[in-house]
Amino acid sequence: MAEPSSDFEEYSEYTVGDVMSTPLFKALPTMTVKEAAREMIRRRIGSVVVVNENGSLLGIVTRTDILRAVVVEGGDPEKLTLGDVMTRNPYYVLTSDPLARAAELMGTHGIGHLPVLDPETLKPVGMISLRDIVRHAPEYIRLIESLKMEIDRREMLSQGEE
Repeated sequence: MAEPSSDFEEYSEYTVGDVMSTPLFKALPTMTVKEAAREMIRRRIGSVVVVNENGSLLGIVTRTDILRAVVVEGGDPEKLTLGDVMTRNPYYVLTSDPLARAAELMGTHGIGHLPVLDPETLKPVGMISLRDIVRHAPEYIRLIESLKMEIDRREMLSQGEE
């Protein structure tokens, strides 16, 4: 991963652990989408981290994943499980990572939520979202937006070559 842009050096004192959201909603892949959606609404959160029995990261499910699986594809939320709809092996950050790393991952890959792992156990301990970044270091939004524009530009160029 490239180093954070020099424009953001003054904010390098922020780490992911400083701004991540806790407590984290973790669930097994066998939980139904309906159960997870109810819990997400109750907690007012936009994602759930899917873990195995040992608490290790398997995937992530966002509101968008649920909308796609149920509304767009017509899946039954009482039968679909988180394992069915999750993004497997998601990008993640460590609590010790600079906040700029999370901002760059989000911007480069179009991600709104990143699981945060403990650097020693590599198990999920929090979540960082665009909202968390905006709340603590709004200057990173410029970085995220510029990375997103570059991705869009590259995609347009590659589509023109086909």
